[in-house]
Amino acid sequence: MTISNKVIDRNNSPGCFSFKYPSETESITRFSLIEDKCGTCDFCFYQWFVGYTDGDGCFSIYVNNITNKINLTYKLSQSSNNIQVLHFMKKRLGVGHIRSDKLGMSHYLIRDKVSLYKIIIPLFNHFSLKTSKYVDFLKFKHSLFIYLNDSLTQKNKISLIENIKNSDIYNKELNRIINLTKSWIVGFIEAEGSFYLVEKEKNKRIVHGFGLTLKKDLVVLEELRSILQIKATIRWNNNGFYSLDSTNYLDLKFIKNFFFKTMKSRKSLIYRLWARSFRDRGKYSKLKTIKSSLNRMKV
Repeated sequence: MTISNKVIDRNNSPGCFSFKYPSETESITRFSLIEDKCGTCDFCFYQWFVGYTDGDGCFSIYVNNITNKINLTYKLSQSSNNIQVLHFMKKRLGVGHIRSDKLGMSHYLIRDKVSLYKIIIPLFNHFSLKTSKYVDFLKFKHSLFIYLNDSLTQKNKISLIENIKNSDIYNKELNRIINLTKSWIVGFIEAEGSFYLVEKEKNKRIVHGFGLTLKKDLVVLEELRSILQIKATIRWNNNGFYSLDSTNYLDLKFIKNFFFKTMKSRKSLIYRLWARSFRDRGKYSKLKTIKSSLNRMKV
């Protein structure tokens, strides 16, 4: 069974709930009303949340052909020492639950289909993901529409969703203009960025650094390089990742000012210690102690 335009139409309303799925226009209106009412705080939160999702979020589609079960889950995972940021997200969105595992990780999970349908889908419809996870979201969204369509048999739903999971027709959606807001950048860097100190053994000194490594999404990395005014070039390393890294003082001075009083997670503690340590530039012993502290605080 192939994917039809009718099945993947974003306004194809499932019949098993009494409420109507909001159209793209209605979603924009809804979130715009929140922005108008609350100023920029909610707008910034949504952009920040999308950036964090682009970094560490996951749209999971699981189909069990033996039991005929379909599970759709939004998940954002963090080290358990950063669990407070997950509680912050849950409080702001008002849905989902948080679970910690024995491996030292905590997960913000949204599985309830009504919550996915009424909160997650409209949010990411309006505040678009910037990385290749945009494709994951499109597949997730259309799989949810199929799941909620009570005119389809369970067998047909599974067949359609399997086709969506394996389809590459969504990849063409990545060829679009990427506009990065500051709130999105903050969220993404909280998930993926690194503020660090590194020792230069040749002349026994310690310098500041900022780094960002991505497996895909070179276009996003290039845009971040431009916005953050980083002079270093993007490199492809032997581990199969794009790497953007700088120890240039002028680069780091701009980055330090850019992220001042912006972060919400444990990464903010790392950033503040890193930023304050600029006043100790050239003091080897002092910076070595701070470097050890930063290493212990990694999230």
